Amino acid sequence: MFVLKVVELLLLNYKFEIYPSEKQKETLEKWLSICRHQYNSALLDKQSHYKKYNKSLSRYQLQKQLTQDKKIFPILKEIPSQPLQEVFFRLEKSFDKFFKRDARYPKIKKYKDYNSITFTQFGTGTQTTKNKKMAKTKIQPVRYAASFDDENNLFLSKLGAIKIIIHRELEGKIKQVIIKRKGNRWFAIFSVERHVNPQIRVNNNATGIDVGIKKFAVLADGTEIENPKYLVKSEKKLKRQQRKLSRMKTGSHNWKKQLVKVQKIHTKVTNQRKDFLHKKSYRISNQYSIVIVEDLKIKNMVKNRHLAKSIHDAGWGTFKNMLNYKCERNGGKLVKVKPHYTSQNCSTCGQTVQKALSIRTHICKHCGTILDRDHNAAKNIEKAGLQQMKWKPTV
Repeated sequence: MFVLKVVELLLLNYKFEIYPSEKQKETLEKWLSICRHQYNSALLDKQSHYKKYNKSLSRYQLQKQLTQDKKIFPILKEIPSQPLQEVFFRLEKSFDKFFKRDARYPKIKKYKDYNSITFTQFGTGTQTTKNKKMAKTKIQPVRYAASFDDENNLFLSKLGAIKIIIHRELEGKIKQVIIKRKGNRWFAIFSVERHVNPQIRVNNNATGIDVGIKKFAVLADGTEIENPKYLVKSEKKLKRQQRKLSRMKTGSHNWKKQLVKVQKIHTKVTNQRKDFLHKKSYRISNQYSIVIVEDLKIKNMVKNRHLAKSIHDAGWGTFKNMLNYKCERNGGKLVKVKPHYTSQNCSTCGQTVQKALSIRTHICKHCGTILDRDHNAAKNIEKAGLQQMKWKPTV
């Protein structure tokens, strides 16, 4: 038996489609353009300041500069202040990732690279005011730049109410909202802070998972999850539409119409993949309190041009992220182990059985174990994870 303590607070994202009017779409597009230019300008300022003084500009220095810029450029006043200030936080985060070697050096953003703006506060709050004549303190309600109106529409400052259909309950306190453009559609992504069930989850239920390309995943108990390969199935149709797009003049009316068709295919594949990953990760996180996976370096693996498309189509990284927060939400835990020799070692006796990638059956000459290669790896992953946690079964 093992005991797991869960964190008290958890941040979850809820995504809903919004339906702005044509005028509101134009305004949102304009806001995105302003934020993108602000990002690029701040990046160039940081670079030039570093070359001149050998010291980078901080986020707070950039925010002070923004206050001065608003006096010179009135267009900056057309957008709420929160999305503009969040631009500098986004740039700072990009540099932090670069210095940690988790991402490349920040680059100038093109139209297709900058698709979202963030309102860092949401809902209604209160502020205290003092009436000098009455000498009394009053508390008055204040509406933030983003909130819900009386008709449950999404209200954005300087834009107004936008129709939104909340098709599932937002459990917890909304901290911020991201407005995102995806093709010709718009979405609102709410970041919600909620309390995890404070009960301690106690049981013996653990499993290891080995992900692959032919089979999406195999669990330690032998359960196999087939790979749907949504991109491969849509590839013929996608290639046909992309060929049509390549023959058209870039920027023309027909080119824009054809681009929408290509984007729709990509969106459908993405939605199918996410739906599949959400369902599988949900069932696994509900069934097992301990889920053990390999800590795969996917960025390095996709450098192999023969496997890159299949790895991206499988969505291993997204699956691992979904498992992580869903296990945490349910009071469970996701454990990552090193992937060394999980396929080569025998899960029964521990002896190494060398085999090429093309050999899909594990046959151990030492103990006579015969297993599917992926099933053997999943059992090794489970064993390595439980050893890493120093778990001991109860008698």
